[in-house]
Amino acid sequence: MQKKFKRRLSLTLTRIYVEALDQLVDEGIYMEYQVAIRDALRLLFRHHKIEPFYSEFVEEVEKLQE
Repeated sequence: MQKKFKRRLSLTLTRIYVEALDQLVDEGIYMEYQVAIRDALRLLFRHHKIEPFYSEFVEEVEKLQE
């Protein structure tokens, strides 16, 4: 069984981003910052059609939701 590859990244955010993340966590939309950031990255990758986060199926589902 192959181990999942993970890498720890560090970033610095301006106050506006930190406050927005705080709001998402405080309102219970996300339980942790890292989950909110991962979700935002997934959306970014889908928008730019980067695999495996994007597929024709995802595109069709998103069109139906509009």
